[in-house]
Amino acid sequence: MRMRQSRATSYVGPGAIVLACVVPVVLWAQATPPGLRFGDAQATLRSIAILCGLAGITAFACNLVLGGRIAVIEPFFGGLDRMYRIHHKIGVVAFNLLLGHGLLILASAATDSPGAALRLLAPSPNWTVTLGALALLGMVVVMLATLYAHLNHEVFLWVHRFFGGVFALGALHAFRTPGIKALTPALTVYLGVFVAAGVLAYAYRSLFGELFVRRRHYRVADINRRGGEVAELTLEPSESGLPFTPGQFVFLTFESRSMSEWFRPFSREASGGSELVSLRTGAVRKQFHPFSITSSPEGRELQVAIKASGDYTAALEHLEVGDQAWIEGPYGTFSYRHVPSRRQVWIAGGIGVTPFLSMARSLSDGYEIDFYYAAKTRAQAYFLDDFEELARMRPGLTLTAFPEDEAGFVTAEEVERRAGDLADVDILMCGPKPMTDALEAQFRKRGVPRSRIHYEEFGFAR
Repeated sequence: MRMRQSRATSYVGPGAIVLACVVPVVLWAQATPPGLRFGDAQATLRSIAILCGLAGITAFACNLVLGGRIAVIEPFFGGLDRMYRIHHKIGVVAFNLLLGHGLLILASAATDSPGAALRLLAPSPNWTVTLGALALLGMVVVMLATLYAHLNHEVFLWVHRFFGGVFALGALHAFRTPGIKALTPALTVYLGVFVAAGVLAYAYRSLFGELFVRRRHYRVADINRRGGEVAELTLEPSESGLPFTPGQFVFLTFESRSMSEWFRPFSREASGGSELVSLRTGAVRKQFHPFSITSSPEGRELQVAIKASGDYTAALEHLEVGDQAWIEGPYGTFSYRHVPSRRQVWIAGGIGVTPFLSMARSLSDGYEIDFYYAAKTRAQAYFLDDFEELARMRPGLTLTAFPEDEAGFVTAEEVERRAGDLADVDILMCGPKPMTDALEAQFRKRGVPRSRIHYEEFGFAR
């Protein structure tokens, strides 16, 4: 069970990454007098290119480490949801730095002649140049596909796996580049450590995850359909149950013959006077998707809520009792147990209600909770019956349903009117980002400090 984490701790990880990217620049700056590096336009452009390359390769390595989803790192970023947001931002920064490196190298060569720059783009027996060009091209392709193409989850994962190969090419290019490393052995060692960390993290997660990542085996014991697109699964462990804190989530995959049949890589279906052909990756067994835990940690069985929102989650409609499941986790720091006040306001939007189920089902005495459950309609408040029963059983839990078509949107003004003074209240929110952003701004205007507003930002944990 995790102890409550201070907000200051969540800045340690991002700060460490910034420092990690600055160190190679400092080591480079101490190697030779600045006048030798910025004496003319060509030297200046090349020097700036080197700085971009050093910071970019370090940021890239850090990003691979974050992508390894290593549990011990998560608390230093304030939870896996925030760690992945930072992972995305660092990826964009690393891409821009390394793209800048390549463009500035071309610009430096172009000060001699345009032909000199073009020769760097042509096939060359110089493997250092070729490796750099291939790495840059690979990164451009992968980043454009990631940021701008509409990829489903499984294709997105396969695209991301190419990052390891791109990083390896870039690292080889960096270590084959002569000159600066010979003048600064400390820089060589430093880059070597970060490159090794990035490669090991990539291998741990993407290449050898089946061997090294701990996953627990479960069996589907019950499937409770809550509506056309939502179900709550009860999973029975084959050994000991999973220890977790209410509000956390897990990564989950299934071994299911019926799902595999539906999710087969190639299918043809009649569509009017023609046929509809579908192509998918088909890898049901190895697709780990994040889902919120809805059960209390006191029980041996584990319950998770699933909403159909893509090919994989839609395929879960074909899941059957007795199918096998593998679980990785738990992850996340979003929990009523991690905040200082026992007087709390919980606000859920749509399927964002799921972590609050685990919290309400494990709520201890001494807590005073005002819970607001927002949904488009009462029929889409899939777990309303559960919360009504829990509110009857637990005197400290007060439930207010907010169907949008009846009551409109939840607002900070309405919460304050019902809950009273918010000065000593901790506010926990989980739902669509526009909702949490709007409510945070409203609470801040009413004097609630940022340190007392907590929300789950893990958009794909559902």
